[in-house]
Amino acid sequence: MNPRFLTAVLVAALLPGCAESAAPADAATAAGLEAAPAADAVPATEPSAVSALFAAAGGNGPIRVEQVVKSGLQFPTAVTSPRDGSGRMFVLERDGRIRIVDRDGKLLPEPYYTRQVTTDDIEQGLLGLAFDPDFRSNGRLYIAYSGASEGERYGLVLRRLQASDPAANRFDGKDELLMRVEGLVANHNGGDIHFGPDGLLYWAVGAGTGDPADHVHASKTDNLLGKILRVDVRDGASGERNGCGQKGGAKYAIPADNPFAGKRGECGEIFVYGLRNPWRFGIDAANGDLWIGDVGKDREEVSVVRAGDSRDLGFPRCQGRHAYPSTGATDCPAKTGTTGPVFEYAGGDQGRCAVTGGAVYRGALPALKGAYVFSDSCSSELLVGRVSGGKLKVDSIDSGIAPGYGTIASFGEDEDNELWFVNHENGGVYRIR
Repeated sequence: MNPRFLTAVLVAALLPGCAESAAPADAATAAGLEAAPAADAVPATEPSAVSALFAAAGGNGPIRVEQVVKSGLQFPTAVTSPRDGSGRMFVLERDGRIRIVDRDGKLLPEPYYTRQVTTDDIEQGLLGLAFDPDFRSNGRLYIAYSGASEGERYGLVLRRLQASDPAANRFDGKDELLMRVEGLVANHNGGDIHFGPDGLLYWAVGAGTGDPADHVHASKTDNLLGKILRVDVRDGASGERNGCGQKGGAKYAIPADNPFAGKRGECGEIFVYGLRNPWRFGIDAANGDLWIGDVGKDREEVSVVRAGDSRDLGFPRCQGRHAYPSTGATDCPAKTGTTGPVFEYAGGDQGRCAVTGGAVYRGALPALKGAYVFSDSCSSELLVGRVSGGKLKVDSIDSGIAPGYGTIASFGEDEDNELWFVNHENGGVYRIR
């Protein structure tokens, strides 16, 4: 193994739909989940025991976490691939820089791109990055950030970058404002962006600062706070005109099949609503399912939105399956007609405090095929879940990262669909092998 990599061997029997709960019965029942405790890391000198576990799951060897980048990054918030055949991974730094890790795992010394952003709160800064599916030929990529300049401050901004040479390791080109959402002053910003298999751009926007009682706007469709938006940024795109975002020079269209497209008094960009802080989400390339990690006040949630589901996830009337203010009842989604989470837990349970949404694994490791991999940014564990009976049954795996505050902040895929993640606290970049 390359000596630059720090290897932590992960142990868990990831049998599909067969996670066995070892949490206290009352905690598991209250959270509506089944979870196993974090497994002890097995030293790399004992591969036979690890291999035996994964052989039972159809695997062909141990699953490892390799630390690709140990130093040189400050507060990374996201990692993703341009999928252009270069093998590069692009990493965001919260202070406004885009950095490149080359195909050999080396962090290039000069930033790819730098922008002034607001970082008054730990949840502000350069937050999201998505490459156009045709980046190799058109050189387009998109960033989401907390605005700092005149006209952008106190808002979440979506901007298009147009690279003159897509293969270059330093950005040279132009950039244009695509959209700005007002009213995000400090935390609960969201900010994640992704292209879906439909070729459309999805953008998570938080509900903003305050308690759930302050967030009635998250459930209303005449504003863009507490939502996931979906827009068409392709050349020549056409659609409805009832947009609520402050538009810039770069054009976008509202897809006609967005739930509020063309409806007077409502925002056509909205695709999902009733969210608090959808810090990280993912789109399953195999079927277009939307997997959302929503950071709550009292409860952390993972929800899946599929075709035909209600696009209202219930906040602030619901936190998970619990009514807000709490009455002790756990039938909130049934009463409200909203889509409930497939997994939830109370803040503080097992050292957890804030869910970090991840991705459905579509890489080459048989033991992880089709599993949803995510984390919590305090417990630092890797959580691996499979849906069974409408719930996500989860195994908890030791990532090799010590618990902290704001550790595992984001997941991303490389061009082989293998998962990477970043540690906001120590600046590390990791990949699962």
